[in-house]
Amino acid sequence: MSGSKTLLAMRNKAKRSMPDFLVKESKFVDRIKSRWRFPMGRHSKVRQFHCGRPAMPTPGYGSPREVRGLHSSGLRPVAVATVDELKSLDSASEGAVIVSTVGNKKRLDLLQFALANKIRVINVKDSQKLIEKIHQNLDERQKLKKEKSEIKSKKQLEKERKAEEKKKKDADKKEQKAPASDQKEEDLPQEKAAVMEEEKKKEQREMEKIITQR
Repeated sequence: MSGSKTLLAMRNKAKRSMPDFLVKESKFVDRIKSRWRFPMGRHSKVRQFHCGRPAMPTPGYGSPREVRGLHSSGLRPVAVATVDELKSLDSASEGAVIVSTVGNKKRLDLLQFALANKIRVINVKDSQKLIEKIHQNLDERQKLKKEKSEIKSKKQLEKERKAEEKKKKDADKKEQKAPASDQKEEDLPQEKAAVMEEEKKKEQREMEKIITQR
C-alpha cells in the first residue's frame, strides 16, 4: 500500500508539469477544436519533434503501470447502478462511481447503502449532504403533486356544481313552458266549438236567403 502511495505521489507530481496536448492550429483558428490529433503533415515540425514546437504525447508522460487508471485516493473506480453491484465491491481497493442515468430514488438507496457499509463514492464529494438534498427535492415534488391534485379536485367539483345548476335551470324553463302549452290545449276545443257555431249560423243565413228568393 505504501508503494502505491509513493507511485501516486509521483504520478501527481508528473501531472502538474505535464503540458496540454493540443492540435497546433487550435490556438489560432476558431473552427479547430482544442483537442489532440496526431499531426499527419509530411513536413510537420511537431511530428518531427523540432525545438520550440508543441509537445506530443510520448510513453515518458505515462503514469506508473501499477497505479494507471486509479483514482487519486488509490481506489480503482467501478461504475455502479444497483445495490447488488455495490455489494460486490471490495471497499479496500475499489471505489463506487454512480452512473449518471440513475434517478434520485435509486441514487438515494445507493448512497445510504454506501454510507452504512463504508464504501467510498468517488463522484460524490459529501454523501450526507447529497442525501439531505435528495430528500428535500423528493419532499418538494410530493408537495407540488399534492397541491396539483387538490386544484384538480376543486376544478372537478366546480364543474359538477355548474352542471347541476344548468340542469336545474333547464328543468325550471321546461316547467314554465308546460302550463302555457296545457292552457293552449284547453282553449283548443272551445275555439273549435265557436268556429262550428259560426259555420252553422252562416248556413242558416244562406238557407233563409234562398227561401226568401223563392
